[in-house]
Amino acid sequence: MPILALHPATPPVDMAFPPPSAQALLNFVAAYTQVTGLESITGVVVGSSTPSAADRDKVWLKLDPASSRALGLQVFNGEWTAIPVIVPAGEAAPASARAGELFYNVTLEALQVYTGSEWTTNLQPTGDTASRPSNVPVNYLYLDTEIGRLLRSTPSGWTTLDGGVGDIKMVDFSDPETALRYNPGWSVFAALNGRFPLGVSDTYTAQSEGGTTLDQMQLRWAAQGRSASGGSREASASFIAALKFNDVEKRADGTKYDSLTSLGSDQTINLTPPYRAVIFLRKDY
Repeated sequence: MPILALHPATPPVDMAFPPPSAQALLNFVAAYTQVTGLESITGVVVGSSTPSAADRDKVWLKLDPASSRALGLQVFNGEWTAIPVIVPAGEAAPASARAGELFYNVTLEALQVYTGSEWTTNLQPTGDTASRPSNVPVNYLYLDTEIGRLLRSTPSGWTTLDGGVGDIKMVDFSDPETALRYNPGWSVFAALNGRFPLGVSDTYTAQSEGGTTLDQMQLRWAAQGRSASGGSREASASFIAALKFNDVEKRADGTKYDSLTSLGSDQTINLTPPYRAVIFLRKDY
C-alpha cells in the first residue's frame, strides 16, 4: 500500500514572513506543500505530461506543470477527458471558479456554469454563424442564432440536428444558396429541385366559356415546374399532366398550357390551378 506524505517545498527567498493574516498563512502552507507517494499508487499515472499509449488503461491524476497541484482525474476514451465530479449546490455560486465548473443553484433551481467571468444558466453555447467554434469534439452541439438552427459537429463539418443521412425535405427560400446557408450538412437534391409535388385537384363541375355545364372534371398535375432560381416562384399558369373528364383522361404532352381545347372545337376550359416551386434538399451528413 503506498504511503502518502506531505513535504515542504522551497518558498522564494525574498518572501516576507510571517504572512499578514491567518488566511495568508494558510495560503502559504497550501502553496508550498507537496504530496509524495502518489507515484506508487497502482493503476494511476501521476504527472503533468500526457500519459503514453501504454498507460491509457489507467487513471491519470493530472498535475499543474507550474505548481504540481492536482488538477483532477482523467480517463482515456479516444482522448483524455475529465472524470465527472459531484456538482456542488447551494444558494449562491462561489465568487470565482475555473471556466467550465458547474454549480447547482438551489435558489434559482437551475444548473449554472462558470464562463471564466460569470456564472450563467445558459449551458448551451450560442452565437452567430461566424462564431461557430472550431476544433471541437464530434457530436459537440452549438446553437447558431443567426439561422435559428441547433447544429452538431461531425467529421465532415457542422450539420443540423434534425434529419438523418439520406432524408429529403422541401424548403421555401428565394434561391438554393440561401437554402443551404440555413441548412448546413444538406445539399440541393437536383433531381427534384425547382419542382412541386404530384397533385390531384378535387372533382368539380366545369363550364365552358359560354356557360354550358360540362359535368365532372378533375385536374392532375405532375412533379414538374419552373426553376426555383429563375423568374417568379408563383404563377397561375399551369403545368398539367392530365385532365380527367367524366372518367375519361385526356393526356397532355407536358408542355405549358394556359388553356386546353381538346374537349371540343367550340369549348375552351381554362386550367389554372396555382402552383409554387420549392427547393428539395438531401441530408449528406
